[in-house]
Amino acid sequence: MQAEVTPNSSTSSSRRAQSAGSIDEEIEIAISDVQYLLILNNEVNFLLDIKVEGDAPTLVLVYTTAAGQEVTKSALRKFRTDALERDDVSQPSFYRNFVFYGGKKADISLEPNAQDELAVWNVETLTFVASNPAAEVAPEPYVVLRGKTWQPWRIYYDFNACFMTSFKPSPEAPGR
Repeated sequence: MQAEVTPNSSTSSSRRAQSAGSIDEEIEIAISDVQYLLILNNEVNFLLDIKVEGDAPTLVLVYTTAAGQEVTKSALRKFRTDALERDDVSQPSFYRNFVFYGGKKADISLEPNAQDELAVWNVETLTFVASNPAAEVAPEPYVVLRGKTWQPWRIYYDFNACFMTSFKPSPEAPGR
């Protein structure tokens, strides 16, 4: 599934300057007819080791680990049930590029049944990224684009004027 970048009027050349730590850019992408707003992640380049082809957005799913951890089928299913199925951003397109973030590949034990579970999820690439101990990275979907890591936020259109307040995510708060 190819993610498509769509122009956003707030990213025009007349965009006002913003202070450090605020939203630098706003980018919208469409994945399976769902619109997302990409917010630059606090840990801007924590996924530098991800292989990116071309200029298209690369969708990734981050699963946090620690050195010496054994990743089991039941742990992956719990992650999917407790986190991903409740997350309005998550969809199978993100599962193709699965990132174990935390321990190095040599420090993580991947149970054979866990590999089978990832195959059921249609995972195409497995990447192990050692974490920065000071980084606050939530286990969730991300987008790698233009050499940076972005958090996708689903866009809901208020056609019936039902929403009570508008909300714009902040790059200062990790996770959703």
